[in-house]
Amino acid sequence: MEVEIKMVNILQEVKMKKINKATIHNHFDYEDLYIGNTSDFENLPEDEKFSDEYMIDVDPGMYQMIYWNDEGPDSVSCNSKKEYIIESITNFWGEDQFIQKFQIEDKIDEAGDKWESVFNKHVEDNLDMYFEELKKCINDSYPDKDSSHGIVLLENDKIIAGEANKI
Repeated sequence: MEVEIKMVNILQEVKMKKINKATIHNHFDYEDLYIGNTSDFENLPEDEKFSDEYMIDVDPGMYQMIYWNDEGPDSVSCNSKKEYIIESITNFWGEDQFIQKFQIEDKIDEAGDKWESVFNKHVEDNLDMYFEELKKCINDSYPDKDSSHGIVLLENDKIIAGEANKI
């Protein structure tokens, strides 16, 4: 009896399953986000396929924050916790709510024009505290037709805050 042994590159298999696409149904049906990889979306039955109009590519990264509203999704991808925290606060959430939350207004005011370096140092010294607060903000976020977004955060392709439907 002959036995065939087939070697499989597991790392290659895992890489192929990374989240790299996100979409909503349309402008009127946008409450739910759908995430997956290219092959997941391509292999859907014809009557379940999504329109390309709202489909986005999600860049690879250890942390992927995908946010959406009735206009469709967008994303930020980062390769470290520090990079994710600073990037999402600076370019999405804004510093003010965190300055108030962590009561560092006096330090920021004293720094004058150098307030940003003081803020970034506080973030670096308290990464886990900021990370937990960001996850709370994400879990309290829901999409609407005005300015609010639904948000999901993935860490190594696992949802750790917010909600999304995996394809």
